Amino acid sequence: DRFVPRPLPYFQRMWTALRAEDAGRMRLYLAHHDGEVLAAATMLTVGEHVWYSYGASTGRRREVQPNNALQWRMMCDAHEGGAAVYDLRGITDTLEDDNHLLGLLRFKVGTGGEAVEYLGEWDYPLNRLLHKALDLYLSRR
Repeated sequence: DRFVPRPLPYFQRMWTALRAEDAGRMRLYLAHHDGEVLAAATMLTVGEHVWYSYGASTGRRREVQPNNALQWRMMCDAHEGGAAVYDLRGITDTLEDDNHLLGLLRFKVGTGGEAVEYLGEWDYPLNRLLHKALDLYLSRR
């Protein structure tokens, strides 16, 4: 689907770090059908806010809608855990038919949610000199 995945070690480090902080912070969901894993997703929980963090599915057996099954299970678990917000994260900024992410937007809108714009990410430099050096390096790439 033209998504660029992160390498496996990224997810292994993420899993280890977040679960060390709180065993319930990150959960992995797998959608099985006829003994085959068709989709996977991760869910992050901080207080009453739950995020669908990462997910992927195979192109096989899409008609059984494994992503819908995962989302439903994750939403039910979030609700059962007392979540006030279930966040599907980013959506495309356009509704153009040729946008390869339009299907993802349709999927997310189909859950009945609403689009919310946040301020974005902020950097808090712990070491100002290193932060400035990183900014300089990134500006020259």
